[in-house]
Amino acid sequence: MESTQLLDLLGNENRRNIIQLLASRPYYVSEIAERLGVGPKAILGHLEQLEQTGLIRANTNEQRRKYYHITENLKLEVFVSPYSYTVETCTVLQQPQSEKPKSPHRGPTDDSKSVETLKKLNTELFELESRRRQLADQQHKIEGEMTDIMAECVKWIHEVAENYPEEEILMAVLKKPQDMRSLSMSMGRPEYFMEEPIRSLMDRGIINEREINNRQLLTLI
Repeated sequence: MESTQLLDLLGNENRRNIIQLLASRPYYVSEIAERLGVGPKAILGHLEQLEQTGLIRANTNEQRRKYYHITENLKLEVFVSPYSYTVETCTVLQQPQSEKPKSPHRGPTDDSKSVETLKKLNTELFELESRRRQLADQQHKIEGEMTDIMAECVKWIHEVAENYPEEEILMAVLKKPQDMRSLSMSMGRPEYFMEEPIRSLMDRGIINEREINNRQLLTLI
């Protein structure tokens, strides 16, 4: 699913609340409507939008009642700073079915073993959550360092650029190497408008053109 599509879906409070409910267990339409205090017709409209994106799916039980559940493990990250705006969506992969621990078979004397297994899995879950938080802290630290370096880069761009078009071009290639077409699209300007400032930056040795992944790209490096 596209990041912008997911952001649009989450922009509605009712859809966010529906997803929050479905994250705990499957729900019938009537249950969702009752829990959220919203009419069933409106709930159905939101469910149809979520279903069209593949985020949720409907199934029918033995009584022919339709219920909805989440189908994908998605992670959405938004990073906003004075120098960057990035939105990333990824699918969180689970273990293949054969590698997952088997569900215990309930029997008349299985209670103690089941409780022991549940406690063990809960301990493992807390350990994984602790590791996840540690990785998140490292990521936040790296993002802070990147923002500090970007701030320094911006100061030097103001020093070396002779006009505003050059500043725009340098800011664009600072974030990632680009060709003329991608520069034109990101800056919202025609390619001919950028030919002169790019030539000037190249003549002064500030940017250069390199072949990266079989493409000729403008870069500071």
